[in-house]
Amino acid sequence: MSFAPSPIPEWSLACTPPPVLTVSEWADQERVLPEASAARGGRWRTATAPYLAGIMDAVHEPGVRKIALMKCHQSGGSESLNNILGYYIEHQPAPMLLVHPTALAAEAFSKERLSDMIRTTPALRAVVQDKRMPGTDGRPESTLALKMFPGGFLALGGANTPNTFARWAVRMAIGDDVDRFPPVVGEEGDPAELLVNRVTTFHDGLAIFVSTPTLKGGRIDSLYQASDQRRYFVACPRCGREDWVTWNDPEHMRVAFDERDASSARIECPNSEHGGCDRRILESGRQALVAGGEWRATAESQEPGLIGFHVPAMLSPWVSLPELVGKFLSAHTRGRESLRVFINTSLAEGWEDRDSPRVEPHVLLGRREDYGTDVDVPEPATVLTAGVDVQADRIEVHVVAWGEHLERWVVDWKSVPGDPRRRETWDQLSAALAETYGHTSGRRIGIHGTCVDSGFLADEVYSFVVAQQHRRIFAAKGESHGTAEPLVMKISPRTHGRNARPVQLQRLNVDAGKAELAAALALPPGGPGTIHFGSFLGEPYFVQLTVEHRERYYRNGVAYERWVKQEGARNEAWDTMIYARAAFDIISGGAHDRLVRQMRDQLAAPAQAQQQQPAPRTPRTRNWNG
Repeated sequence: MSFAPSPIPEWSLACTPPPVLTVSEWADQERVLPEASAARGGRWRTATAPYLAGIMDAVHEPGVRKIALMKCHQSGGSESLNNILGYYIEHQPAPMLLVHPTALAAEAFSKERLSDMIRTTPALRAVVQDKRMPGTDGRPESTLALKMFPGGFLALGGANTPNTFARWAVRMAIGDDVDRFPPVVGEEGDPAELLVNRVTTFHDGLAIFVSTPTLKGGRIDSLYQASDQRRYFVACPRCGREDWVTWNDPEHMRVAFDERDASSARIECPNSEHGGCDRRILESGRQALVAGGEWRATAESQEPGLIGFHVPAMLSPWVSLPELVGKFLSAHTRGRESLRVFINTSLAEGWEDRDSPRVEPHVLLGRREDYGTDVDVPEPATVLTAGVDVQADRIEVHVVAWGEHLERWVVDWKSVPGDPRRRETWDQLSAALAETYGHTSGRRIGIHGTCVDSGFLADEVYSFVVAQQHRRIFAAKGESHGTAEPLVMKISPRTHGRNARPVQLQRLNVDAGKAELAAALALPPGGPGTIHFGSFLGEPYFVQLTVEHRERYYRNGVAYERWVKQEGARNEAWDTMIYARAAFDIISGGAHDRLVRQMRDQLAAPAQAQQQQPAPRTPRTRNWNG
């Protein structure tokens, strides 16, 4: 006679008082990092980044109901969140909710980060019911979106899905990367407010918001400004002044360097007592400086129970001062968009410039180049991709040549006239995409990959690409996800036709593509990320390429951005440039420079060693007519 296992051990485990451990102590005692991490399976050591202790242990502070963490990249902030989750799973089990900007991001975190943490940390592996098949003991099993353990669960979801905020009341709710949350979710309202609502039924409920900032006045910046604004104070080893480290504020400790010499980077003390402190703290002494620091509030919180932390890269052990200054110098040289990235991701500060300068068509028109006699593709470029946009009476084709470091050359821009509902129009497009282009080497290059927008006449697009996928011609559909997702997202399989033929629909985050394209257009010609324009391009092309711009707006006092264009204005050049960029991502798998070098080697090989090239293309015209 057999009996089901008794649930008493699980209930007793859930009711056992937690040990006298803080989150940071638990992490040092129990956490084992996955093999894919920089530590390669080693134990977690809070001493590596001592400023993380105060952030993790803030969950124990009496009266704290909301935490805002405004952080740089490579700060350890994400792993701190993992440690908080791990501690609660083992020692204070309760219902918990972790929300990412999108459901796809939440799924990726569950597969890649959370599962790894559970697998490599024995204390978690012992309690999380993470089996793939239902067990025989009747206990609920975990899924990608719901991790079960005695006394509680961890639910994962996307801020773009209303159901994420409708199903559970939880003791702890965490919003990760909240500056990339949508302004509203469905008809429910602000996802940040919905997140806080999930914890209101618990007397000790806690909401944690974490993000690298984007805009001044954005979600994480607004939360931090309303908090007690904790800064990490360090003491000058010479004069003893206690202060926090800034980038370039003479009233506080700051990073300094000599002209454009990144190797001279140092932290300087501004103390003016006794004639001033001339102490210069180099990279070799920075870690000792940070090791002796502590968090202190610098403001009075505007909301009871709200505390905030600011973590710039000057604290991080994973970024040196010379590297940080080098990033700044490079960003300053490349222009406004690169500087914005530096301020957001390294200094962990919101971007303050409210006026987004627009690149005017005549400026780009004046940058046209003659690539050479009988040359379509200059020597540095070796990979060709195309972006295709379907209109009611024509199909627009944009061909771009790629070199290393995402430097690109526009080599063709043309229209295929005709009704895209008719077969002959698609036959003309097929012929246009089969053309080859003269390279400086004397070879001819065909188009290596193409993205065709399926937002209009999707069935006709599917019919075309299903027979062309061997030529790396892909159906693509643009979506808007802010900067929460990369340009090329997860493939969505489709079936088409009577025989249910498979179509691999490439889902594209056009917001990411637009931000990158705007940054590239603002760069001076020549160098990484820049765009070169052939002399054959006319003014209408440049008008279309500059028709969209980024605009700031506010919802409930929080700053957001959106892309706008004049109503009725044509923007096919803009859209197809983004689709050509996506095709380069797809065919290279993200290894852009490797593919460029591989094709360069093929171009340099003797003619007999190369595969037979397609027939030479017909001469370029602005309207291709077969």
